[in-house]
Amino acid sequence: MMAHGDHRAMSHALSPPGLGPAGSLRWPRALDQPDPERDFSSVEMARRLNVLFMFGQPTSSPAFSVHANVMRFLDPDRVRVHVVYNRLAEEESYRAAKTSLLDIIPQQASLDLRAVDLGPVGGPSRRAMLSTAARSAPSAAASLAGLVRYMRRSGIDVVHCEEGTRNGFLPWVLSRLGGARCVLHFHSRYGSWMTPPSRVAVQRSDAIIAVSGWTGRGIHDGGGVPRERIFPVLNGVDPQEWDPARANGAAVRREFAIGEPDPLVVMVAQLVAWKRQLKLIAAFRRVLDSHPGARLLLAGLEHNPPSGPGAISYTEEVRRLVAELGLDDHVILAGRRGDVREILAAADVFAHPSVDDPCPLAEIEAMAMARPVVAVHAAGSAELVLDGETGLLSPPDDVDALAANLLALVEDPDRRRRLGDAGRRRVVDYLNLRRVAVEIEAVYRSTTQGAPT
Repeated sequence: MMAHGDHRAMSHALSPPGLGPAGSLRWPRALDQPDPERDFSSVEMARRLNVLFMFGQPTSSPAFSVHANVMRFLDPDRVRVHVVYNRLAEEESYRAAKTSLLDIIPQQASLDLRAVDLGPVGGPSRRAMLSTAARSAPSAAASLAGLVRYMRRSGIDVVHCEEGTRNGFLPWVLSRLGGARCVLHFHSRYGSWMTPPSRVAVQRSDAIIAVSGWTGRGIHDGGGVPRERIFPVLNGVDPQEWDPARANGAAVRREFAIGEPDPLVVMVAQLVAWKRQLKLIAAFRRVLDSHPGARLLLAGLEHNPPSGPGAISYTEEVRRLVAELGLDDHVILAGRRGDVREILAAADVFAHPSVDDPCPLAEIEAMAMARPVVAVHAAGSAELVLDGETGLLSPPDDVDALAANLLALVEDPDRRRRLGDAGRRRVVDYLNLRRVAVEIEAVYRSTTQGAPT
């Protein structure tokens, strides 16, 4: 495990420079490359860019939410935003279930929205889906041809998309047909789960925005993408939306009968093995030895649990461990919640021992809410949480070290406050959406204007 000071230096060094002196726009830093130490010239900045965001799926997702937030913070005087979305998002079934991506696209007059027919996205069976796809093919082809005409007519400079076949490969093809650059925003870990078309899009896009240096190295090592085409841009949140002064956790504590002096450890995450809720529960058992009033609240659900004879879901594994350790009265499985801000406001410590998160927004949200974060030296967490400054990090899957970090904060309210306040400052100063938008605009401009000289 690297020394504390070395980790801090690495964490800062991974971050592209964004805004330069007096608000000028800096050239972005590519993966593990030196800072170009150059601002865009006034001539380069004089041209307003036309950027098309493409959403191939009709449903919202964490990645799509990041893209939607970037739209909100791009400077409209420098970037005109065009949005292309799957027409299925308009269907009542998605709107009624609150899963339509239209629910997250910002309602701004400056956005140009266009619905396109991209065919079916699933069905009761593969045969039924293929049949529907065949019937809709002529309409989809006409819709995409119209989109290419729209791109050329509108002078689209950049297509901004996500990884995946529908969300990445198709936008890459359209960028080539429409005479635009393709910037692919990569939110996952590069790996075998990706389809061949998705890999093609990653390898041939003009630039990759990786949500962390860890993510970018996976793209370089696994996909063979040159470092100079990969630009790490850490995620961010809106500090005004995640403001501890605007949230009260008293109702959450009352709901679960948690006394005011009782320590509350919170984790907000999907219930899945690589999030390591089982390790957290084991570590929390040791906290109870000296703090019997402590509680652990796990907010989140398992997506697509296994089915069939003998299948055991991860949720069931969690329940069994809670029972085995005698923690039924101390561990709360809160399920999916719509009051995450209030849950964080109620917390004393935010725990997130995930080992495979490219850039966990949950940790940024917790820091924005002035809560100290207990996480691990793994994936993107090591670039977000400054060990000893905004939280405490331990080696992955080390239950003893995780328990020690939990205890260190449970037993020291002053330290919790110092680390929480420092985390809030880190979000206000750096891990915010305005910085994200500025750095992404820099990637757009470097991609459309060539390499700095």
